[in-house]
Amino acid sequence: MTKNDWANNLLNDTFFKEMMLELKDMELNSFANSNLEDTFLRENCYLKLKVLTEIESHLESLAAQKMIDKRRWKIL
Repeated sequence: MTKNDWANNLLNDTFFKEMMLELKDMELNSFANSNLEDTFLRENCYLKLKVLTEIESHLESLAAQKMIDKRRWKIL
Protein backbone atom coordinates (compact mmCIF):
# COMPACT_ATOMS: atom_id res chain seq x y z
CA MET A 1 0.00 0.00 0.00
CA THR A 2 1.42 3.36 -1.00
CA LYS A 3 1.23 6.58 0.98
CA ASN A 4 -1.38 7.83 -1.47
CA ASP A 5 -3.62 4.81 -0.89
CA TRP A 6 -3.11 4.97 2.86
CA ALA A 7 -4.02 8.67 2.96
CA ASN A 8 -7.10 8.08 0.77
CA ASN A 9 -8.27 5.24 3.00
CA LEU A 10 -7.78 7.32 6.12
CA LEU A 11 -9.54 10.38 4.73
CA ASN A 12 -12.50 8.24 3.65
CA ASP A 13 -12.70 6.33 6.93
CA THR A 14 -15.85 7.28 8.85
CA PHE A 15 -14.24 6.75 12.26
CA PHE A 16 -11.34 9.06 11.34
CA LYS A 17 -13.75 11.72 10.06
CA GLU A 18 -15.85 11.52 13.23
CA MET A 19 -12.77 11.62 15.45
CA MET A 20 -11.36 14.70 13.70
CA LEU A 21 -14.75 16.43 13.90
CA GLU A 22 -15.02 15.62 17.62
CA LEU A 23 -11.52 16.96 18.29
CA LYS A 24 -12.28 20.18 16.43
CA ASP A 25 -15.61 20.57 18.21
CA MET A 26 -13.94 20.08 21.60
CA GLU A 27 -11.47 22.87 20.87
CA LEU A 28 -14.16 25.17 19.51
CA ASN A 29 -16.27 24.57 22.62
CA SER A 30 -13.30 25.26 24.88
CA PHE A 31 -12.65 28.44 22.95
CA ALA A 32 -16.29 29.55 23.11
CA ASN A 33 -16.64 28.76 26.82
CA SER A 34 -13.38 30.38 27.91
CA ASN A 35 -13.35 33.34 30.27
CA LEU A 36 -12.68 36.76 28.83
CA GLU A 37 -9.26 37.01 30.51
CA ASP A 38 -8.15 33.47 29.61
CA THR A 39 -6.16 34.30 26.49
CA PHE A 40 -3.73 31.42 27.10
CA LEU A 41 -6.56 28.87 26.78
CA ARG A 42 -7.89 30.48 23.61
CA GLU A 43 -4.43 30.60 22.05
CA ASN A 44 -3.94 26.91 22.84
CA CYS A 45 -7.32 26.08 21.31
CA TYR A 46 -6.36 28.02 18.19
CA LEU A 47 -3.03 26.18 17.92
CA LYS A 48 -4.70 22.79 18.34
CA LEU A 49 -7.29 23.62 15.66
CA LYS A 50 -4.49 24.77 13.37
CA VAL A 51 -2.59 21.50 13.89
CA LEU A 52 -5.69 19.40 13.19
CA THR A 53 -6.31 21.38 10.00
CA GLU A 54 -2.68 20.97 8.92
CA ILE A 55 -2.84 17.22 9.51
CA GLU A 56 -5.92 16.96 7.30
CA SER A 57 -4.30 19.15 4.65
CA HIS A 58 -1.17 17.04 4.62
CA LEU A 59 -3.21 13.85 4.24
CA GLU A 60 -5.18 15.45 1.40
CA SER A 61 -1.95 16.40 -0.36
CA LEU A 62 -0.62 12.85 0.03
CA ALA A 63 -3.87 11.48 -1.36
CA ALA A 64 -3.76 13.86 -4.32
CA GLN A 65 -0.13 13.16 -5.17
CA LYS A 66 -0.96 10.19 -7.41
CA MET A 67 -3.29 12.35 -9.53
CA ILE A 68 -0.72 15.14 -9.64
CA ASP A 69 1.94 12.71 -10.83
CA LYS A 70 -0.38 11.32 -13.53
CA ARG A 71 -1.15 14.76 -14.86
CA ARG A 72 2.47 15.82 -14.71
CA TRP A 73 3.48 13.02 -17.06
CA LYS A 74 0.67 13.85 -19.49
CA ILE A 75 1.92 17.42 -19.81
CA LEU A 76 5.45 16.35 -20.63
